[in-house]
Amino acid sequence: MKNITTPEELEEVLPSDAEEILHHGHVPPRWSGALWLDKTLEWVVGAAILAELVVILLNIMVRVVTGDSVLWTQEVSEIALLTIAFIGGAIAYPKGAHMSVQALIMRLPATWKPYLAALVDWLVFVMSAGAFALFVPTLVQQIEEKTPILQLPVFWVSLPFSVGMVLIAWFALLKLWRQDRRPALIAAGIAAGLIVLVLVAQPLFYYATPNVLLGVVLLLLFMLLFLGLPIAFVLALASGIYLYLGGISEVSAIPIGMASGAKGFVLLAIPFFILAGTVMNSAGLTLPLAKLVDALIGHLRGGLLQVVVVTMYIFSGISGSKVADVAAVGTTMRGMLEERKYPRGEVVAVLSASAIMGETIPPSIVLLILGSITTISTTTLFLAGFVPAAFLALCVMALVFFRARKQGGVASPKSSWRERGSATFFAIPTLLLPVGMVVGILSGFATPTEVSSVAVAYAFILAAAYRRGSKRLLGDTLRETTTTAGMVLFIIAAASPLAQTLALAGVSQQIHDLMSGLGDSPLLFMLFTIVLLIIMGQLLEGLPAVLIFAPLLLPIAVDFGVNPVQYAMVLIISMGIGSFAPPAGVGFYVACATAHETVEKSLKHFWPYLIAVFLGLLVLAAVPWFSTFLPALAGLIPF
Repeated sequence: MKNITTPEELEEVLPSDAEEILHHGHVPPRWSGALWLDKTLEWVVGAAILAELVVILLNIMVRVVTGDSVLWTQEVSEIALLTIAFIGGAIAYPKGAHMSVQALIMRLPATWKPYLAALVDWLVFVMSAGAFALFVPTLVQQIEEKTPILQLPVFWVSLPFSVGMVLIAWFALLKLWRQDRRPALIAAGIAAGLIVLVLVAQPLFYYATPNVLLGVVLLLLFMLLFLGLPIAFVLALASGIYLYLGGISEVSAIPIGMASGAKGFVLLAIPFFILAGTVMNSAGLTLPLAKLVDALIGHLRGGLLQVVVVTMYIFSGISGSKVADVAAVGTTMRGMLEERKYPRGEVVAVLSASAIMGETIPPSIVLLILGSITTISTTTLFLAGFVPAAFLALCVMALVFFRARKQGGVASPKSSWRERGSATFFAIPTLLLPVGMVVGILSGFATPTEVSSVAVAYAFILAAAYRRGSKRLLGDTLRETTTTAGMVLFIIAAASPLAQTLALAGVSQQIHDLMSGLGDSPLLFMLFTIVLLIIMGQLLEGLPAVLIFAPLLLPIAVDFGVNPVQYAMVLIISMGIGSFAPPAGVGFYVACATAHETVEKSLKHFWPYLIAVFLGLLVLAAVPWFSTFLPALAGLIPF
């Protein structure tokens, strides 16, 4: 522990430690074991983001001036992406930023929790150490290989994966060292027993049918999920166990698949979108948007709750996280809502329903990823997302309108045209950020990666012009982005081999056969998969569920005569409902924390909104027009 005695020493620590320092006078134990290592790792990932940002902006300038692109951008991008994904993903683990299912853990006796926490850390150690060991031969083989343009050893491109696995193993051991010895040792015995069980069980599955093998692996997957193991590690372990027990392929395919899954130029847009959204949040740039919407519609019945819905519609998708969207809008408007005495439970309900609605609003990272793993173009998905989200927003706003008198709250006085003009003037610079990103991508003027890089530069310029945010804005936002972007890209990497494994197991054909046995009704298929996806959204959160199920279910939807663009919208919104619906929807709990209200009091307010959004989803599933109108109007799909 380092004691803090001077203001200068206080400036040297991270902002997240401020409360601990103020209350106890010392810095809490660092997640890596040393402050210098913390800062080094965060700045390595931050430097990768900044370096790639400079490279992309340079490429844009060169293309504008000469009409040609910088050829080596792709190779630099791969190194940057793998650094962000695996070193950033490693950083997210000790910080507790990785998605995990805590619904069961929260209900267990307190005496059990240290044992489960230790077991989770042992399993993470086994997965990361095993992945590193399996990847070493590939790494050695790549020493002699060169990249085609820069002639760099391919070894350097893959090195971040190995470093990330070593770091995760180290963090797991460090967390175990900090725990009580008894839980750590007992958990070590349980983990060793599980490993032996898997190793010994392989001959038993030699003659097993694929269905039996898949059933056993899925059972293990859900057991690991409910133990609290982070979802990304569950996905990787499940893939490895399936390949090993089935003898289908070498288990070394898992780390290779993870390293390949984090590559792709379009994925670079993810850290840039997240960084732009983080800058907007940290600098308070959403406040002018909220004030503009308040000036325009705040006088309607429901007042600021209507403003919440529209502000979420405008802001959704920029930050790369529904949780971040909820926190940003909820925190920005909390003072205004409390001043006019809106019930906090109703605020939680509207925030959560609006976040579900915003799943399909571009620029959405979920849409971006869906475009990268399916045959539907990103532009088509972006256009398709506007109308479904607007329809769900109207459903939520209608419910706010009818519940307003019962729930109380004071609507804003009707603003004069002068006040509206003033609010518009101050909001336009901020509004240009999301609008500019969408227009740039939809017009084909630039790729999503290029648009997102310009958005980052613009967000920093805007924050400086408004003089909002601290002098440490760049460092603070980069630090936050390394964790969020690393977690998102690590999940994408881990989901890649599992998606391939499920395809290898013929899961798509099994679902197709099951639905064919029940009848060839597209509507029945829609209803079945909506329920399935809501459940999976609860268990796996939105993003991992989309990564796994979208490639499996979209081809089946086409076979049943469902428009793939319409089905993509239904799939994403279903996942969104699962991510926010109790008992396991983490988004709802974040909304409760943002509004400073208990879960119990918020639930009775949330159920009507959840039902309204679900009924709206059923309408979207029954009527393709909502999803296909704009892409068809643009000539991207047939009418």
